[in-house]
Amino acid sequence: MNALQAVPLLDRSCIDEIRLVERATGRNDVFSGFVAMLERNVAAFPAAFRQCVAQGDAAGAARAAHTIKGASRQLGAQALGELFAEIERCAKAGDYAGAQRTFDGSAALVAQSLSALKAA
Repeated sequence: MNALQAVPLLDRSCIDEIRLVERATGRNDVFSGFVAMLERNVAAFPAAFRQCVAQGDAAGAARAAHTIKGASRQLGAQALGELFAEIERCAKAGDYAGAQRTFDGSAALVAQSLSALKAA
């Protein structure tokens, strides 16, 4: 079992907090809006990461992963957050190929996480 398999897919308490905000504000689109934004950012990540690496922007490459890590964790997508934490660690260490392999090898986790968020 790898480290990502040990991390829960979702943390319902994070989702419940956002749903509480929705109820308090009378809106029902806050969580879904955040999930849609996360989905767009994840889809844009490979190109943004490659561009940073091509330009020699090590900080930008790490920041791209860091941003998705934080958004994932705030929405309760714990395993997705841990995936991007690992990608960020690789990028900070200058292991861009490792970061890319980690992302490329996690398509199922990304799909599962986004699907679970949409269903939450």
